[in-house]
Amino acid sequence: MRRGLSVMVVLLVGLLIGTVSTQPAPAQTKKLVYWSLWGDQNPVFVKWYEVKGREFARKAGYEVEAVFVPYLGYEAKYLAALSGRSGAPDFFMGITHQWCGQYDFCEPMPADLTKIWDENLPAYMVPIGKWNGRRYGIPFEHGNFQQMYMNVDMFKKAGLDPDKPPKTLDAWLAAVKKLTIQDPKGGEPTQVGFALRSKGAPVGITDKFLPIAHAFGARMLSPDMTRATGYANSPEMVAALQFYGDLVRKDKVASLALGSPEDAFGQKRAAVIFRESWFFGWLHNNAPDIQFKVAALPCAKTCPGAGALFPWANLVYKNSPNKQAAWEYLRFISNAKDDLEQHKGDGVLPVWTANLESAYVKSRPDYQSTREMLKQPVPPTYFHPKSNELATAFGEAVVGVLFGKGEPKPMLDEAAAKMDRILKE
Repeated sequence: MRRGLSVMVVLLVGLLIGTVSTQPAPAQTKKLVYWSLWGDQNPVFVKWYEVKGREFARKAGYEVEAVFVPYLGYEAKYLAALSGRSGAPDFFMGITHQWCGQYDFCEPMPADLTKIWDENLPAYMVPIGKWNGRRYGIPFEHGNFQQMYMNVDMFKKAGLDPDKPPKTLDAWLAAVKKLTIQDPKGGEPTQVGFALRSKGAPVGITDKFLPIAHAFGARMLSPDMTRATGYANSPEMVAALQFYGDLVRKDKVASLALGSPEDAFGQKRAAVIFRESWFFGWLHNNAPDIQFKVAALPCAKTCPGAGALFPWANLVYKNSPNKQAAWEYLRFISNAKDDLEQHKGDGVLPVWTANLESAYVKSRPDYQSTREMLKQPVPPTYFHPKSNELATAFGEAVVGVLFGKGEPKPMLDEAAAKMDRILKE
């Protein structure tokens, strides 16, 4: 199926390129290099930068090459290129507080372009792409927070109404139990209620666990982000991680043997997954036969709210010899029309306020749930320069509990102590 889909994607990109580009670029065209981590999950979205680069080349003499950098191990590749000033991109997909705050690799955005983006982003997205009050990057995904995707057929087969999704974690747990089909021989479930992420970088596992933690009223760091002890190992966090670990070890509504949670949902081996707006496009491309609905995440002590551990933005490398051309290119595509065209092409929510009530957005299955999530209390954010190191230390505790290597309290105590050392370094 993947091979066939890949061919389809290539054909779609080719058709798009052929439609937009009817004239050859100048013979002396130069190249802007863009790095993205989304080449596997949203290839059309990423290739769109090259499509528009062909238009830009006729205006400014610069084409764009979009390079896919796999997520696993991307930090080492980024760090080597950006610090070594060799083989580095001119602009790149990255985390602002990390690549601009921790490493100082970013060129500040020109004032006129800053004004355009500050005036056209939804209010909750305005801080994304900024560091210390200055704008460096362009956020590119509205709905960059997890929502609940539900397999409609599985819900109906289990006697559940997908139009009445569970609103609380207690109700959600009862539902995913009904959605799980246990192996009568005691092996792994043949179908799980919840597709849970348990492999890959610990920072990603932290990201997927935090909505549960926030629903329990926990937070990973103190509000001023100077301490982890007392927060990362608070009673609320211990209870949240106990709940999360029990999904695998006690309730057995999630499995560590399924591999990628996206694939598990797409292959009809899992009934529920929590994912961001890009997953709508991923399902369209990779599992078009699945009937699904999207709902706001369930609440417990509070609601998880619309938040993300590491919101992405497009950033310009400050040592690039082509940084002015990179800004000109980003200015070239900074308008509502291109925002809608790019995001619609791969099923991602656009970011311009003018597009949030467009026919495309209103037709999406996450239109109402996105609005509902945005009405929930704003969850804690952790935009700290060392957020990746901190989230990695925390994620190791989550992984440890999921795999039965320890109980939540001692695992979180150890993580909190490590995080405090990171904060003091």
